[in-house]
Amino acid sequence: MARKIIMTILLLSVAFSSWAADWFAYGGSFGTGIVLNDDSALRSYAENMHRVVLELDGTMEFIFHPSIRIAAGSILLADFKFKEAQFYNSLDYNFYGGIRVYPGFGGLRLGVDYNLGRRSDFIDVPPVNKVSSTAWGNGFRFLLEYDFRHEKTGLLPMVGGSWRYVPRGGDTSDHILSVYFKLLYR
Repeated sequence: MARKIIMTILLLSVAFSSWAADWFAYGGSFGTGIVLNDDSALRSYAENMHRVVLELDGTMEFIFHPSIRIAAGSILLADFKFKEAQFYNSLDYNFYGGIRVYPGFGGLRLGVDYNLGRRSDFIDVPPVNKVSSTAWGNGFRFLLEYDFRHEKTGLLPMVGGSWRYVPRGGDTSDHILSVYFKLLYR
């Protein structure tokens, strides 16, 4: 019985993938970046610390025309700062919707997104030991990507970069520069 269910699911997945390849794509990216925030108190906590920044992105794209797509997804950025037993870690999570355009230069692709996001900070730098979250902020993201197989179906590898601006309430905001490797399936 389990084999029949698994085989049915696999066959339906292949059939759906073939049918949806003309109007739907999904995938994700993995990358790194640089986070610049306007809060000088937060910057002072992280001085002289080691830093690792990882970014994950899950996306869906609806293809309206071969050169125009509407995208929706979510980004999780982890900014780890540490030195010995001290740390100041941040998780930035947001949701986005936007447009992707192939302007006609091979696989070059441009994009702009509207973002809704929040950041949570986990700080243990004496004398500060706290967990806090910012207010939800509305911002935007500009993307520049290259799709190596833009006119094909199947697994589509891309490289890209983006700049994201998200206000965090009050006078603070985050500027995030990212570079990433993306795989879309279409």
